[in-house]
Amino acid sequence: MKPAIGHVDVSTRARRRKAVANIIILLKEIREAEETRMVKTPLNLQSGDAYAAADESVDAIIDAVSYLEGAY
Repeated sequence: MKPAIGHVDVSTRARRRKAVANIIILLKEIREAEETRMVKTPLNLQSGDAYAAADESVDAIIDAVSYLEGAY
């Protein structure tokens, strides 16, 4: 899926809500992909920097979605 990133009409509150809703959907898809990658990481690599960075990314995305859901 190639997202259509470019100009988004945010001239009305309803359009801004819709734009944020689309961002939330995309962030959730990214989070799921990162979590899937983490699950597939072999146990001997789960103590590495890449795994820790993925874990931090997941936490940050969860926080971002929570804040965005509260915005509207």
